[in-house]
Amino acid sequence: MNTNEEIVEEVTTETAPAKATGMDGNRKIMLILVIALVLVAAIMHGWRVITVASLENKLAAAESKQLQARDQLIEQARQLDAQHGAESLRRFSVPVAWVIRREVMAANLDQVDQYFTDLVQMQGFQAALLTRPDGKVLVASDRKKLAEPFANLYPAQYLEASEIKVERAANGNLLTIIPIMGLNQLLGTVVLEYTPPAYSLQ
Repeated sequence: MNTNEEIVEEVTTETAPAKATGMDGNRKIMLILVIALVLVAAIMHGWRVITVASLENKLAAAESKQLQARDQLIEQARQLDAQHGAESLRRFSVPVAWVIRREVMAANLDQVDQYFTDLVQMQGFQAALLTRPDGKVLVASDRKKLAEPFANLYPAQYLEASEIKVERAANGNLLTIIPIMGLNQLLGTVVLEYTPPAYSLQ
């Protein structure tokens, strides 16, 4: 017969491995759950990072498009402003042509000289000169230009202009070429040099 002590030993020996196995199973389940939670957290974090990066890229692309559109609008406005300035200068040149024509036909070059002196004191006007058809400078707001042939100052083809033209020089200034016509011949050519005001959105 087994004694109480022997029975207790047998029960302890039989149940101990079962407890150990049960604990190992629980540990495995817990470990799997922890790993699963870590994986879910990592996936959620990765998804969040990717989503935020995607949104940031879309926002950056939208901002870039807006800046490009803004720059294009500013450039269009600047070009329209430049066209408006050139057209205003062309209109201004019509009465100038008539005034200079009258004085040239009356051989009153002193009056033309006075007119040029007053003109270059107006904001934006840098220079004014009158030349004969052969290229000899007759009157100039800058006296140094009187000794220069016209072709050294401006393109020689300006002397062949038959109508008022406005061109942009290499330095950004506007050059107005004004042929002074007599009854049936070219009396001379006036060139006005004008610096347009810097374009501003204000």
